[in-house]
Amino acid sequence: MRKIRVLVVDDSVFIRRNLSRILETVSNLEVIGTATNGEEAIQQTKLLRPDVITMDVVMPVMDGLTALKIIMAEMPTPVVMLSSITQRGAQETLEALSLGAVDFITKPSGSISLDISTIRTEILGKVKTAYTSKVKIASQVDVTQKKFRDIIESLSGNKIEPVSAATRKVDPRRGRSIIAIATSTGGPAALQILLPALPLDLKAGIVIVQHIAKGFTAPLADRLDSLSQIKVRQAKAGDIITPGVALISPSDVHITVVPSNGGYKVQLKTEPSDSLHRPSADVLFNSLAKFCAGQTCAVILTGMGNDGAAGMRAIYDGGGWTIAQDEASSVIYGMPKQAVEKGGVQVSLPLQQIAANIVKSAT
Repeated sequence: MRKIRVLVVDDSVFIRRNLSRILETVSNLEVIGTATNGEEAIQQTKLLRPDVITMDVVMPVMDGLTALKIIMAEMPTPVVMLSSITQRGAQETLEALSLGAVDFITKPSGSISLDISTIRTEILGKVKTAYTSKVKIASQVDVTQKKFRDIIESLSGNKIEPVSAATRKVDPRRGRSIIAIATSTGGPAALQILLPALPLDLKAGIVIVQHIAKGFTAPLADRLDSLSQIKVRQAKAGDIITPGVALISPSDVHITVVPSNGGYKVQLKTEPSDSLHRPSADVLFNSLAKFCAGQTCAVILTGMGNDGAAGMRAIYDGGGWTIAQDEASSVIYGMPKQAVEKGGVQVSLPLQQIAANIVKSAT
Protein backbone atom coordinates (compact mmCIF):
# COMPACT_ATOMS: atom_id res chain seq x y z
CA MET A 1 0.00 0.00 0.00
CA ARG A 2 1.30 3.44 -0.94
CA LYS A 3 2.49 5.47 2.04
CA ILE A 4 1.12 8.92 2.88
CA ARG A 5 4.03 11.32 2.39
CA VAL A 6 4.18 14.05 5.06
CA LEU A 7 6.17 17.29 5.28
CA VAL A 8 6.67 18.53 8.87
CA VAL A 9 7.10 22.30 9.26
CA ASP A 10 8.05 23.86 12.61
CA ASP A 11 10.84 26.11 13.89
CA SER A 12 11.38 23.89 16.95
CA VAL A 13 13.81 21.02 16.41
CA PHE A 14 12.14 19.17 19.30
CA ILE A 15 8.74 19.35 17.63
CA ARG A 16 10.07 18.40 14.19
CA ARG A 17 11.87 15.38 15.63
CA ASN A 18 8.99 14.18 17.81
CA LEU A 19 6.24 14.80 15.26
CA SER A 20 8.28 12.83 12.74
CA ARG A 21 8.76 10.03 15.26
CA ILE A 22 5.03 9.83 16.00
CA LEU A 23 4.06 9.87 12.32
CA GLU A 24 6.52 7.14 11.41
CA THR A 25 5.20 4.76 14.07
CA VAL A 26 2.42 4.02 11.57
CA SER A 27 3.34 1.84 8.61
CA ASN A 28 1.43 3.83 5.99
CA LEU A 29 2.86 7.23 6.99
CA GLU A 30 6.25 8.52 5.87
CA VAL A 31 7.95 11.82 6.74
CA ILE A 32 9.66 12.86 3.50
CA GLY A 33 11.11 16.12 4.77
CA THR A 34 11.09 18.90 7.35
CA ALA A 35 11.21 22.70 7.23
CA THR A 36 11.98 25.32 9.87
CA ASN A 37 9.90 28.23 8.55
CA GLY A 38 7.34 29.22 5.93
CA GLU A 39 9.86 29.96 3.20
CA GLU A 40 11.42 26.53 3.53
CA ALA A 41 7.94 25.00 3.61
CA ILE A 42 7.13 26.51 0.23
CA GLN A 43 10.45 25.37 -1.24
CA GLN A 44 10.06 21.84 0.14
CA THR A 45 6.47 21.60 -1.04
CA LYS A 46 7.50 22.51 -4.58
CA LEU A 47 10.41 20.07 -4.49
CA LEU A 48 8.90 17.09 -2.67
CA ARG A 49 5.16 17.38 -3.48
CA PRO A 50 3.99 15.93 -0.14
CA ASP A 51 0.53 14.42 0.32
CA VAL A 52 0.01 16.26 3.62
CA ILE A 53 1.77 19.11 5.45
CA THR A 54 1.77 19.72 9.20
CA MET A 55 2.63 23.35 9.84
CA ASP A 56 3.05 25.58 12.86
CA VAL A 57 1.40 29.00 12.78
CA VAL A 58 4.09 31.07 14.50
CA MET A 59 7.56 30.79 12.89
CA PRO A 60 10.44 33.17 12.07
CA VAL A 61 11.29 34.41 8.54
CA MET A 62 7.80 33.56 7.25
CA ASP A 63 4.86 32.55 9.43
CA GLY A 64 2.55 29.63 8.75
CA LEU A 65 -0.40 31.71 7.56
CA THR A 66 1.64 33.45 4.88
CA ALA A 67 3.13 30.17 3.74
CA LEU A 68 -0.30 28.52 3.71
CA LYS A 69 -1.72 31.25 1.51
CA ILE A 70 1.06 30.80 -1.04
CA ILE A 71 0.91 27.00 -0.96
CA MET A 72 -2.85 26.96 -1.49
CA ALA A 73 -2.55 29.39 -4.39
CA GLU A 74 0.38 27.75 -6.17
CA MET A 75 0.31 24.05 -5.22
CA PRO A 76 -2.82 23.18 -3.20
CA THR A 77 -1.95 20.55 -0.59
CA PRO A 78 -3.86 19.30 2.47
CA VAL A 79 -2.47 21.14 5.51
CA VAL A 80 -2.97 20.47 9.23
CA MET A 81 -2.01 23.46 11.36
CA LEU A 82 -0.53 23.49 14.88
CA SER A 83 -1.84 26.28 17.11
CA SER A 84 -1.99 27.41 20.72
CA ILE A 85 -5.15 27.56 22.84
CA THR A 86 -5.17 31.35 23.26
CA GLN A 87 -7.43 34.09 21.90
CA ARG A 88 -4.80 35.03 19.34
CA GLY A 89 -4.13 31.39 18.58
CA ALA A 90 -7.84 30.76 17.96
CA GLN A 91 -8.09 33.74 15.61
CA GLU A 92 -5.00 32.59 13.69
CA THR A 93 -6.37 29.06 13.47
CA LEU A 94 -9.70 30.23 12.07
CA GLU A 95 -7.83 32.37 9.56
CA ALA A 96 -5.84 29.29 8.53
CA LEU A 97 -9.04 27.29 8.04
CA SER A 98 -10.48 30.08 5.92
CA LEU A 99 -7.31 30.05 3.80
CA GLY A 100 -7.72 26.35 3.08
CA ALA A 101 -6.16 24.36 5.92
CA VAL A 102 -8.08 21.12 6.35
CA ASP A 103 -7.86 20.97 10.14
CA PHE A 104 -5.78 21.96 13.16
CA ILE A 105 -4.20 20.49 16.27
CA THR A 106 -4.04 22.48 19.48
CA LYS A 107 -0.84 22.35 21.48
CA PRO A 108 -1.30 20.80 24.94
CA SER A 109 -0.95 23.27 27.83
CA GLY A 110 0.01 25.99 25.38
CA SER A 111 3.17 24.23 24.28
CA ILE A 112 3.36 21.03 22.28
CA SER A 113 6.83 20.38 23.70
CA LEU A 114 5.40 19.78 27.18
CA ASP A 115 3.77 16.47 26.33
CA ILE A 116 3.42 15.70 22.64
CA SER A 117 2.46 12.10 23.37
CA THR A 118 -0.92 13.25 24.70
CA ILE A 119 -2.03 14.23 21.19
CA ARG A 120 -0.52 11.29 19.31
CA THR A 121 -3.91 9.82 18.35
CA GLU A 122 -5.19 13.21 17.23
CA ILE A 123 -2.09 13.84 15.10
CA LEU A 124 -2.33 10.49 13.34
CA GLY A 125 -6.09 10.73 12.83
CA LYS A 126 -6.06 14.24 11.41
CA VAL A 127 -3.13 13.61 9.08
CA LYS A 128 -4.89 10.55 7.67
CA THR A 129 -8.16 12.47 7.32
CA ALA A 130 -6.37 15.34 5.59
CA TYR A 131 -4.98 12.89 3.05
CA THR A 132 -8.51 11.92 2.00
CA SER A 133 -9.73 15.53 1.80
CA LYS A 134 -10.19 18.00 -1.02
CA VAL A 135 -8.57 21.43 -0.94
CA LYS A 136 -11.01 23.29 -3.18
CA ILE A 137 -12.56 25.30 -0.34
CA ALA A 138 -9.62 27.71 -0.15
CA SER A 139 -10.42 29.47 -3.41
CA GLN A 140 -14.13 29.54 -2.58
CA VAL A 141 -13.79 31.34 0.75
CA ASP A 142 -12.32 34.55 -0.66
CA VAL A 143 -15.66 35.92 -1.84
CA THR A 144 -16.91 39.46 -1.24
CA GLN A 145 -20.29 40.32 0.24
CA LYS A 146 -21.38 41.59 -3.17
CA LYS A 147 -20.58 38.22 -4.69
CA PHE A 148 -22.63 36.54 -1.98
CA ARG A 149 -25.60 38.73 -2.89
CA ASP A 150 -25.05 38.01 -6.57
CA ILE A 151 -25.09 34.27 -5.85
CA ILE A 152 -28.43 34.53 -4.06
CA GLU A 153 -29.95 36.71 -6.79
CA SER A 154 -28.79 34.42 -9.56
CA LEU A 155 -30.03 31.28 -7.81
CA SER A 156 -33.30 32.52 -6.35
CA GLY A 157 -35.26 31.82 -9.50
CA ASN A 158 -33.62 28.51 -10.37
CA LYS A 159 -35.33 25.20 -9.89
CA ILE A 160 -33.07 22.93 -7.84
CA GLU A 161 -33.56 19.24 -8.50
CA PRO A 162 -32.94 16.62 -5.81
CA VAL A 163 -29.86 14.43 -6.25
CA SER A 164 -30.40 11.78 -3.58
CA ALA A 165 -31.98 8.46 -2.79
CA ALA A 166 -34.96 10.06 -1.06
CA THR A 167 -38.11 10.05 -3.20
CA ARG A 168 -40.96 11.23 -0.95
CA LYS A 169 -42.17 14.64 -2.13
CA VAL A 170 -42.09 17.40 0.47
CA ASP A 171 -42.82 21.03 -0.32
CA PRO A 172 -39.67 23.03 0.45
CA ARG A 173 -41.71 26.27 0.58
CA ARG A 174 -43.43 25.73 3.88
CA GLY A 175 -42.35 28.58 6.07
CA ARG A 176 -39.97 26.51 8.17
CA SER A 177 -38.92 28.44 11.25
CA ILE A 178 -35.80 26.52 12.31
CA ILE A 179 -32.65 25.82 10.29
CA ALA A 180 -30.38 23.18 11.88
CA ILE A 181 -26.86 22.87 10.46
CA ALA A 182 -24.30 20.16 11.26
CA THR A 183 -20.69 20.04 10.11
CA SER A 184 -17.22 18.86 11.09
CA THR A 185 -13.94 18.85 9.13
CA GLY A 186 -14.04 21.70 6.61
CA GLY A 187 -16.98 23.25 8.42
CA PRO A 188 -15.52 26.61 9.50
CA ALA A 189 -14.64 27.45 5.90
CA ALA A 190 -17.98 26.12 4.60
CA LEU A 191 -19.89 28.20 7.14
CA GLN A 192 -18.00 31.28 5.96
CA ILE A 193 -19.59 30.71 2.55
CA LEU A 194 -23.05 29.64 3.67
CA LEU A 195 -23.96 32.05 6.48
CA PRO A 196 -22.89 35.31 4.76
CA ALA A 197 -25.10 34.31 1.81
CA LEU A 198 -28.23 34.34 4.01
CA PRO A 199 -30.29 37.56 3.96
CA LEU A 200 -30.83 39.87 6.91
CA ASP A 201 -34.59 39.28 6.78
CA LEU A 202 -34.33 35.47 6.94
CA LYS A 203 -37.60 34.20 8.38
CA ALA A 204 -36.03 31.40 10.42
CA GLY A 205 -33.65 30.98 13.33
CA ILE A 206 -30.52 28.84 13.00
CA VAL A 207 -28.88 26.31 15.33
CA ILE A 208 -25.42 24.98 14.44
CA VAL A 209 -23.36 22.00 15.57
CA GLN A 210 -19.70 22.32 14.56
CA HIS A 211 -17.23 19.68 15.71
CA ILE A 212 -14.28 21.78 16.89
CA ALA A 213 -11.89 21.93 19.84
CA LYS A 214 -12.97 23.57 23.08
CA GLY A 215 -12.39 27.31 23.12
CA PHE A 216 -12.84 27.85 19.39
CA THR A 217 -16.62 28.22 19.02
CA ALA A 218 -16.86 31.74 20.42
CA PRO A 219 -14.08 33.10 18.14
CA LEU A 220 -15.69 31.23 15.23
CA ALA A 221 -19.06 32.80 16.00
CA ASP A 222 -17.46 36.26 16.20
CA ARG A 223 -15.76 35.73 12.85
CA LEU A 224 -18.93 34.53 11.16
CA ASP A 225 -20.90 37.41 12.69
CA SER A 226 -18.45 39.94 11.23
CA LEU A 227 -18.92 38.41 7.75
CA SER A 228 -22.67 37.89 7.80
CA GLN A 229 -25.83 39.97 7.48
CA ILE A 230 -27.59 37.78 10.04
CA LYS A 231 -26.42 37.73 13.67
CA VAL A 232 -24.15 34.86 14.72
CA ARG A 233 -23.11 34.06 18.29
CA GLN A 234 -22.26 31.22 20.63
CA ALA A 235 -25.41 29.75 22.16
CA LYS A 236 -26.32 30.12 25.82
CA ALA A 237 -28.75 27.91 27.72
CA GLY A 238 -32.29 29.24 27.34
CA ASP A 239 -31.65 31.25 24.16
CA ILE A 240 -34.87 31.67 22.15
CA ILE A 241 -34.79 30.60 18.49
CA THR A 242 -35.14 33.95 16.70
CA PRO A 243 -35.42 34.71 12.96
CA GLY A 244 -32.15 36.00 11.52
CA VAL A 245 -30.02 34.76 14.45
CA ALA A 246 -27.61 31.82 14.26
CA LEU A 247 -26.61 30.06 17.50
CA ILE A 248 -23.49 27.89 17.51
CA SER A 249 -23.27 25.22 20.18
CA PRO A 250 -20.31 25.59 22.54
CA SER A 251 -17.78 22.78 22.39
CA ASP A 252 -18.07 19.90 24.85
CA VAL A 253 -21.85 20.22 25.38
CA HIS A 254 -24.85 19.02 23.40
CA ILE A 255 -27.41 21.50 22.13
CA THR A 256 -31.10 20.61 21.85
CA VAL A 257 -34.28 22.49 20.92
CA VAL A 258 -37.41 22.36 23.09
CA PRO A 259 -40.79 24.18 23.06
CA SER A 260 -41.04 27.41 25.07
CA ASN A 261 -43.98 29.84 25.33
CA GLY A 262 -45.31 29.16 21.86
CA GLY A 263 -41.84 29.15 20.31
CA TYR A 264 -38.62 27.22 20.83
CA LYS A 265 -35.48 27.62 22.92
CA VAL A 266 -32.15 25.82 23.18
CA GLN A 267 -30.89 23.70 26.02
CA LEU A 268 -27.24 22.83 26.69
CA LYS A 269 -26.38 19.56 28.40
CA THR A 270 -23.56 17.04 28.82
CA GLU A 271 -25.76 13.94 28.39
CA PRO A 272 -25.61 11.59 26.61
CA SER A 273 -22.02 11.32 27.81
CA ASP A 274 -21.25 8.29 25.65
CA SER A 275 -21.81 10.12 22.37
CA LEU A 276 -18.80 10.03 20.03
CA HIS A 277 -19.15 13.76 19.47
CA ARG A 278 -20.16 16.51 21.86
CA PRO A 279 -21.92 18.49 20.56
CA SER A 280 -23.61 15.83 18.46
CA ALA A 281 -25.64 16.52 15.33
CA ASP A 282 -27.81 13.49 16.05
CA VAL A 283 -28.68 14.80 19.52
CA LEU A 284 -29.73 18.16 18.03
CA PHE A 285 -31.60 16.67 15.07
CA ASN A 286 -33.44 14.11 17.23
CA SER A 287 -34.70 16.87 19.53
CA LEU A 288 -36.06 18.71 16.50
CA ALA A 289 -37.61 15.53 15.12
CA LYS A 290 -39.39 15.03 18.45
CA PHE A 291 -40.89 18.49 18.79
CA CYS A 292 -40.96 20.26 15.41
CA ALA A 293 -39.78 18.11 12.50
CA GLY A 294 -42.21 19.69 10.04
CA GLN A 295 -40.98 23.18 10.93
CA THR A 296 -37.32 22.25 10.44
CA CYS A 297 -34.88 22.52 7.56
CA ALA A 298 -31.89 20.30 8.43
CA VAL A 299 -28.55 20.73 6.66
CA ILE A 300 -25.47 18.50 6.78
CA LEU A 301 -22.23 19.98 5.48
CA THR A 302 -18.73 18.58 5.00
CA GLY A 303 -17.36 16.36 7.76
CA MET A 304 -15.89 13.03 8.77
CA GLY A 305 -18.04 10.18 10.11
CA ASN A 306 -21.79 9.62 10.32
CA ASP A 307 -22.96 12.08 12.97
CA GLY A 308 -26.33 13.50 11.99
CA ALA A 309 -27.38 10.80 9.51
CA ALA A 310 -29.88 9.08 11.83
CA GLY A 311 -31.24 12.37 13.18
CA MET A 312 -31.68 13.80 9.70
CA ARG A 313 -33.65 10.69 8.70
CA ALA A 314 -35.93 11.28 11.71
CA ILE A 315 -36.54 14.88 10.60
CA TYR A 316 -37.18 13.68 7.04
CA ASP A 317 -39.70 11.10 8.28
CA GLY A 318 -41.44 13.83 10.27
CA GLY A 319 -41.96 16.04 7.21
CA GLY A 320 -38.94 18.32 7.51
CA TRP A 321 -36.88 19.60 4.59
CA THR A 322 -33.38 18.07 4.43
CA ILE A 323 -30.28 19.19 2.53
CA ALA A 324 -26.81 17.64 2.19
CA GLN A 325 -23.70 19.23 0.73
CA ASP A 326 -22.69 17.38 -2.42
CA GLU A 327 -19.51 15.35 -2.79
CA ALA A 328 -17.78 17.69 -5.24
CA SER A 329 -17.87 20.71 -2.89
CA SER A 330 -17.22 18.82 0.38
CA VAL A 331 -13.74 18.80 1.90
CA ILE A 332 -14.68 15.44 3.46
CA TYR A 333 -17.74 13.66 2.02
CA GLY A 334 -18.40 11.59 5.12
CA MET A 335 -21.34 13.05 7.05
CA PRO A 336 -23.30 14.06 3.93
CA LYS A 337 -22.71 10.67 2.31
CA GLN A 338 -23.91 8.79 5.38
CA ALA A 339 -27.04 10.95 5.52
CA VAL A 340 -27.79 10.25 1.85
CA GLU A 341 -27.24 6.51 2.32
CA LYS A 342 -29.55 6.58 5.35
CA GLY A 343 -32.31 7.80 3.04
CA GLY A 344 -33.04 11.06 4.84
CA VAL A 345 -31.79 13.61 2.29
CA GLN A 346 -34.19 15.28 -0.10
CA VAL A 347 -31.65 17.33 -2.01
CA SER A 348 -27.85 17.27 -2.38
CA LEU A 349 -26.40 20.59 -3.49
CA PRO A 350 -23.09 22.37 -4.11
CA LEU A 351 -22.19 24.49 -1.10
CA GLN A 352 -22.83 27.75 -2.98
CA GLN A 353 -26.44 26.76 -3.71
CA ILE A 354 -27.47 25.72 -0.22
CA ALA A 355 -28.26 29.24 1.06
CA ALA A 356 -30.79 29.84 -1.72
CA ASN A 357 -32.51 26.54 -0.92
CA ILE A 358 -32.61 27.41 2.78
CA VAL A 359 -34.24 30.75 1.97
CA LYS A 360 -36.89 28.97 -0.08
CA SER A 361 -37.62 26.58 2.77
CA ALA A 362 -38.22 29.49 5.14
CA THR A 363 -40.40 31.50 2.73
